[in-house]
Amino acid sequence: MGRIVHIALKCKDKDTFERSTKFYEEVFGIYQTKTGHARGHTSRHMTDGNIDLALMVYDSEDEKEARLAGAGPRIHHIGLEVTDRPSMIKKIEDNGGRIFSDREEGALKYFAPDGTLGEIVGVGRYKKKDKSKKARITHVAMKVNDLDVATRFYENVFDFKQLKTEKHHGHVSRHMTDGETDLALMVYDSEEAPEALLAGSGPGIHHWGLEVPDRAAVAEIIKAHGGVILSQPSAKAMKFRAPDGNVAEIVGPGGFDEYKATA
Repeated sequence: MGRIVHIALKCKDKDTFERSTKFYEEVFGIYQTKTGHARGHTSRHMTDGNIDLALMVYDSEDEKEARLAGAGPRIHHIGLEVTDRPSMIKKIEDNGGRIFSDREEGALKYFAPDGTLGEIVGVGRYKKKDKSKKARITHVAMKVNDLDVATRFYENVFDFKQLKTEKHHGHVSRHMTDGETDLALMVYDSEEAPEALLAGSGPGIHHWGLEVPDRAAVAEIIKAHGGVILSQPSAKAMKFRAPDGNVAEIVGPGGFDEYKATA
């Protein structure tokens, strides 16, 4: 079974990169593990203790990898830990995915048939560490064109399990799990809906989510540190735009428990 271990956020520039680092440290207690430069970009790896959050700034928007998920700030890709990379590569291709990276790379990128970018890594590349006391990453949401095609890919390739399919806020969400993290596949009634366009047009990784002890208090802290609240106060999942330009959401304790059943 695959496990979500990594979320990569593309920042606009070096100033945004540094401000975003401080934002995640101070608001959510997500702390730095290492910073390095490779393949035309600087990556700063941070963690909540379970999932690696990488902030990336490219030397140029013309870099090949920078263009993979579209121009400007983006949730660039997610990473999944797998036990057998060679067999996983075959599964990805057999189920409509396309390998992008050199097959010998430690983090091997692929395009899923839903149009989003992911990567597979071997066990231990992103190790579990001390848990943040302020937040826990619990959720990734993808905007897809075909719900059933996307569902079959994550079932057949990574053994994700379906938990619930529901309709709300002008879109259908199908919640799946790797046993720890909720993966929501979303299809909007209209691509022109304001929420559909929050992360740009077309398929892509729409937002990611964190569980926090006190949602109302954290919303105020987000605003004080340069984030913009996008949802109404009554919303169960409160979306915000972080200083890096990407969309995330916060929920209170147990906010994703119904989507976290162990497979």
